Amino acid sequence: MNYSEIKKLRQQYKISQINLSKMSGYSPATISNWELGKTVPSSEDISVLFSALQESINNIESNTFDVRKKRITIDGSKKGTPKPIQSAEDYLSRLKHREGIGNTDYVRTLSNIYQSAQKPVALNAPKTLALFSGCGGMSLGFAAEGYNLIGHVEIEPSANAIYEDNFPNSMLLEKDICLITDEDLKKWENEYGPIDVIIGGPPCQGFSLAGKRDPNDIRNQLYKYYVHIVAILRPKVFVMENVRLLTSMKTPDGTLFIENILSAFQQEGYTVTKEEINTYEYGVPQSRERIILVGVRNDINQGNFVFPLPTHNISKPNQTPVVLDCKQALTFRDATHDLPNIESGESSTDPLHWSVVHPEHVIRWLKNVPEGCSAHENKDPSLRPPSGFNTTYKRIIWDEPCSTISTNFSMISGCRNVHPTATRSLTIREAARVQSFPDEFIFEGNWGNIRKAIGNAVPPIFAKKLAEEIFSQLLSEDV
Repeated sequence: MNYSEIKKLRQQYKISQINLSKMSGYSPATISNWELGKTVPSSEDISVLFSALQESINNIESNTFDVRKKRITIDGSKKGTPKPIQSAEDYLSRLKHREGIGNTDYVRTLSNIYQSAQKPVALNAPKTLALFSGCGGMSLGFAAEGYNLIGHVEIEPSANAIYEDNFPNSMLLEKDICLITDEDLKKWENEYGPIDVIIGGPPCQGFSLAGKRDPNDIRNQLYKYYVHIVAILRPKVFVMENVRLLTSMKTPDGTLFIENILSAFQQEGYTVTKEEINTYEYGVPQSRERIILVGVRNDINQGNFVFPLPTHNISKPNQTPVVLDCKQALTFRDATHDLPNIESGESSTDPLHWSVVHPEHVIRWLKNVPEGCSAHENKDPSLRPPSGFNTTYKRIIWDEPCSTISTNFSMISGCRNVHPTATRSLTIREAARVQSFPDEFIFEGNWGNIRKAIGNAVPPIFAKKLAEEIFSQLLSEDV
């Protein structure tokens, strides 16, 4: 055992350096030097530190309870009294089960995305304009692949504030896309030079099942402004994202919206690849169905864009994967299992990991509901909600991709918004993790606006994969 394992053990159980100093007898300065790697503890020091931590951890574990007031063991089972940790190997074995096999790697992947996006862009990096930029999920993925985010358009002040905190070099070119004139577009082009890539997703509420799916919803016409900007700036490539149900939505005259959108881009000289995807297929721990349009200007020699093959799938033991050489899809456990266990109304040291206070009668409905099930399925009629569907008041499953993160993920009555074992809705940190936002990403504003920004975002992990493939197929010869 080395000090990195001691540090991991200390952090896992939220034991401060000061408390470790008090328990072990070593000075805070000595502990700090070991943490920073300035000095290396001896094997005897490691033994003393582990013994001190062992006693503290066993006390923590023996006093961990769920809302049903039953003891839980370190591996999450609900029966029996926790067994004391016997050795470092025993601890590490349990920790692997508790965190989920992919949790550490997943958190590291998110951090790497953030760090890549902070690097200075190359002089010849593809100049990119983000329309309907939101808080920057798609932009983060493209920035991590080295794209130069020169400007963005976003009408929602709270989303724009988050965007500008994370992409300070991007200029807010206009708030309302409907107010952009041809003169504005020419001015941008003169100032920044030719735009290589335009990305963005017009608001999807008009097409989503969560909305009224009203063909006359004004938001359903916003794509026309996107098309016009593409027609004037003539980027080499554009990317448009929307909900999958866009493919079935019809206009008031009975034609499909998607056919109108494709036709509009084709008339402007673009060949468009349309792909229906689920983001879990690309390493996002979430089932999120979307339609992606990638348009390539017809004079680009490389031809049509070929959508990347999925990298992940859902398969059961002894089942042949749908796509060979795919990894197993990431899960809610992979995304969140390192976060502290909290219940309704509780908080943690992470300012984004805290729970809404839920009504007592709702907690009674849900506290004995198994993961993957809804309170509507309770055998006792008095413990069933009086209205709603079986998708509401429903727990998600630890070892499956999370359900779609919407803007109402904090509502325990929403669709599949209940934690697998804690009796509460998802926290902001959990939703951000599931959406693949790094912990370093800055979220500012009131809680409602932050939730809205996260729920509307494109998962950065998926955006990065798409950006990588676009660059490889269509832009690499220009760099």
